[in-house]
Parts: sequence; C-alpha cells; structure tokens
Amino acid sequence: MDLQAMSAFNYKKRGECCAEVAAAGDRVALADHHLGVRFAVTYYSAVPAPARRASWSLMNSALACDCIDNGYMGSKERVQEFTVTTINDFDAQHLANDTLNDLLQIQLSPTDIRDLTTHLKNDTSRTRNIGSSYTLRLKKKPALNPEFRVRVKVRLDNGETYSSDTTPVVLQ
Repeated sequence: MDLQAMSAFNYKKRGECCAEVAAAGDRVALADHHLGVRFAVTYYSAVPAPARRASWSLMNSALACDCIDNGYMGSKERVQEFTVTTINDFDAQHLANDTLNDLLQIQLSPTDIRDLTTHLKNDTSRTRNIGSSYTLRLKKKPALNPEFRVRVKVRLDNGETYSSDTTPVVLQ
C-alpha cells in the first residue's frame, strides 16, 4: 500500500449507528464527536503476476473464496510521527499550536479504544502500519475556546509528510 494523500474531519453522530462529517460551525456534543483521519492509498498485490498464463485449464478461472480486505496486512510505509495540534487555545495546558495527543484516544475497533500517546509509543504490530482511516476521540472538551479545530500531521518512515486541517466545530 502506498499513501497518496491524507484528510482530517470532525464527525458527529447521526442516529444510533452512524456518523457524518460535521459542517463548519456545527454544534456537537463531546459524546457524539470523533476526529476522523482518512488516507488515500494505492493498494498493491502481494501476489506476483505469473510469468506466463496457460491458454487452457480444467480449473475454473473464478474460485469461491474469501479475499483478505484491502490493506489488511498494512503497508511498507510506517507511521514515524503522528501529531494532532490545536489551532485554537484548548485549555491552560494546550494553547494554540500545542499538540493534543495526550488528550486523544484511538479507536481500533468498537471495543478496542487506547490512549493515543501510549499506542504510538508501544504498538509495533500491523496497526502502526497505515490503514485506510483512524478514528480518534477526545477525552475532554475544550475549556478556553469551544471552537474545536485541529491540524493533523503524519510523517512516514520514508520521509513523506502529510498535513490536513479540520473545519471548526463547536464542542458542547
């Protein structure tokens, strides 16, 4: 898998099952908010192309099987640095241009939610590889300015850097 671009969005819960991208200025309850980071990637097959194809075979060309999801095995590129920086003053310890990594959790599955800083520091499994998206949750709402807007920056081990700003939402 090869990363081509990255984008960050504020999401708000819609109904009991879903979330949608929040529009600029939307008021969102902290419990209904998450920060989404999506990666535009190109997938490459791990199976080399055959040297030559037989022109006739007794085996059907389509076989019934379950394929591995795109990106399941991760990528050759690894996340070297992942930072979420507040654009506005968040609280007394996190002023504009400070990182918010210590206030974020990463949701790897519906039941696997981890502290982002600890996850980035300790996890060397395939989850450190680039997936198609990350879901991040704030531990608390802003104290100084209710407008929540951040810059997400990712630096890969090959030197590539990607950055994206979210549109501002008002966290309640």
